[in-house]
Amino acid sequence: MGADVSETSSSAPNEPAAFQPVAFGKYFLVDKIAAGGMAEIFKAKTFSHGGFENLVVIKRILPHIGDNPDFVEMFQDEARVSVQLQHPNIVRIYDFGKIQQNWFIVMECVDGKDVRFLLRAGSRRKQFMPPELCAYIALEVCKGLHYAHAKTDLEGNPFGIVHRDISPSNVLLSYEGEVKIADFGIAKAESNAYQTRDGMLKGKFEYMSPEQAQGSEIDHRSDLFSLGIILWETMTGRRLFRTDSETATLNKVREADVTPPETLRPDLPERLASICMKALTRDRDIRYASAADLESDLRDFLFPETSDTLKAKMRAYLQESFAEEIASERTRLQQGETLARKLKDTLPPADWEGTQGETLSHVTQTAVQAVVPWIAGASVGLFVLGGLTLAAIVYFVWTQPPPNAPPNGVIVTQPAERTILDVTVFPAARVLVDGVEKGNGTSVMLEDMAPGTYTVRLEAEGYEPLEESVNVEQGRIVKVVKQLAAIPVATPDPQPTEPVPTQAPEPTGPPELDIRSSPSGAAVLLDGKQICTTPCTWSKVSVGDAVNIDLRLDGYETAKTGVRSVKPGTNRISSNLKPVASPPLLTVTLLGGGWANIYVDGEKLPKTAPFKELQVPAGPHEIRAANPTTGLDLTERHTFEPGKTTTLRFNTQQ
Repeated sequence: MGADVSETSSSAPNEPAAFQPVAFGKYFLVDKIAAGGMAEIFKAKTFSHGGFENLVVIKRILPHIGDNPDFVEMFQDEARVSVQLQHPNIVRIYDFGKIQQNWFIVMECVDGKDVRFLLRAGSRRKQFMPPELCAYIALEVCKGLHYAHAKTDLEGNPFGIVHRDISPSNVLLSYEGEVKIADFGIAKAESNAYQTRDGMLKGKFEYMSPEQAQGSEIDHRSDLFSLGIILWETMTGRRLFRTDSETATLNKVREADVTPPETLRPDLPERLASICMKALTRDRDIRYASAADLESDLRDFLFPETSDTLKAKMRAYLQESFAEEIASERTRLQQGETLARKLKDTLPPADWEGTQGETLSHVTQTAVQAVVPWIAGASVGLFVLGGLTLAAIVYFVWTQPPPNAPPNGVIVTQPAERTILDVTVFPAARVLVDGVEKGNGTSVMLEDMAPGTYTVRLEAEGYEPLEESVNVEQGRIVKVVKQLAAIPVATPDPQPTEPVPTQAPEPTGPPELDIRSSPSGAAVLLDGKQICTTPCTWSKVSVGDAVNIDLRLDGYETAKTGVRSVKPGTNRISSNLKPVASPPLLTVTLLGGGWANIYVDGEKLPKTAPFKELQVPAGPHEIRAANPTTGLDLTERHTFEPGKTTTLRFNTQQ
């Protein structure tokens, strides 16, 4: 969209003024993140029965902009494109519609910062970002872009999606170290009703590709050039194409006037600088052919680091860089949520349980009840099925089967607006209907099917195929839920062992320590003083020395290792670092509504229930829920384990 804000990030450049929560349909706006010339961005809460709450972000276009048919059509296109993209590295869309005079879109809330803030923080601290974290951001963006670029419909026809606005404000970093692409609002898809006119420039000039800056036809390789700019800027801490005028900026972009990053930062690994320059090649036929190709090179550069180890490093880096902001944001959010709950309690339940206005959330209550009694572990989203005449279906995306999900089953919902066969399978599988492949993944949805009986076959490598006869009824949603059984792996016969050489050659040469850790990047301390960072080589030792070292890395336990007696040649020291166990977390819900003070072994917690994931001490404890105004006073005993979240439910109606 046109508002230049980090639309799903939970922070803004300056601390916003105090915000009074207000009701917006079934949503409660609890904080204002930012505002632009076209849209306002809010954090919002939803409430439901059993203490279920959700925190989302709402982008609400301004009423005078909503009167512009072209803008509304583009806004609808944003929903149509974005809602089809279900990927861990892409911000998810949950709802879309119009309440009173405001069109709005509801999306995932990413608790963190965008890359723009990261660059500013680095500039203030006068520090370069570690090269592996620069590469990690680009790697994760590649994953999301490759998914979007390769997205097809159920018949295998490509959507032809191009983001067109890959820029620092649209790359979000959660405080947990995740990387997500935001705002496909000006994405170009061949299926869009809104087609960009020839020569019209859309996007931020500094982050355009040369072909985009020239107003030429673009394809997915344009996004890769924009990503190359972000990689260059995170490595150098500079703005690549920034000038005093838009005209001069466009000229620099069109010429791809790029200074090699290693000239500004000599310590950059040569391989990473080379990857960046290839992404920034002016000729797109020489540039990376796909996001998958760029991802592959970045992965090879980062080896043996993995996304998981780098995610932990990014989490530590962000939490160190924004410690004060994190505390301030969470305090502000807690205050807003408390006021929103009080506001909710003053309204009739129908006002916040149902919907107001033309939104996607008008799935009938009976249909939802028929499909989602096993919703634990699944995420619910809503599909835009076209134009202002909107229909809604329930779409499940899961990473693992919910513990209480039916292992195998066919669920027929109440009457719906369209005839739909919705197949959910774990793990991801090929879905064939009457022998014809219709899709591949954990969720495949077939719309407007003719009524009748079909044979649905599910196939996944390493799993037993499964077939089900399904009767599709006119005007109903039929959901097939299956979990495939793994094919047993035969145990190979033991092989005869090879004879062991009688004697290994004696090492020779000057003694040195080859120190490694998994993950790498650990500080190596000898006698309390840091001597290097893994992987590294240390040669200031003598034959026969006893060496004891500590390996320290944020988020991991300190490892003590070394060698009893240094030998000639290379002495390998290697250690697998163990992650520090995260503290136990407690979630409390109140069945029947209301609030309660929560005490752990008689000590009152800082938040009143209901609340989510509050840190508590490990071990067995006595938990008391009390509300003196209602007479609630309940006590239970529970054991809290590190790294796990315990959910307690207290019935306030007793």
